[in-house]
Amino acid sequence: MTHFSVVQIDMHPAPYVAATGSARSAQILARLVGERCPGNVFGIRDKAEFFGPKSNGFIRDCARSFEVQKIAADELMAEADDNPDQLTKWHVYFYDSGAGDYRFKVNAYLDHDLRVRAKCEADPELIGRGVVYGDGPTMETLYLMLDALTASRETAA
Repeated sequence: MTHFSVVQIDMHPAPYVAATGSARSAQILARLVGERCPGNVFGIRDKAEFFGPKSNGFIRDCARSFEVQKIAADELMAEADDNPDQLTKWHVYFYDSGAGDYRFKVNAYLDHDLRVRAKCEADPELIGRGVVYGDGPTMETLYLMLDALTASRETAA
């Protein structure tokens, strides 16, 4: 079984927080711990990082808490049909600047990248969202998603 690790990436070397059995479960843990420990930034690695420095006890306890483990399990179950292999989750954001040939923009960010996602959610030009599971979406995938969004908006108008 391949293990994945949650690490605290705002420090060097990145201290170990927790290990899980899938990329998606590590990503959910990184996001949940980040929500509960503001000011810290967490990422994931595709190997078990049991050696080296450990994050502080409060952060590690948070990742192992019943609350966080239950929420993570519930999310994995809710996504089971769409993401049976528990691949990483990417949030795709679509923007409309309102004028010009290049008025539409599209970006994709990992689920556990809380700071960037908060900025995207607050952007007044945001017109839509999507989700992609797996490796980072290609530009072709993003533009196909953008084309589908703009076509549906034109149909609705």
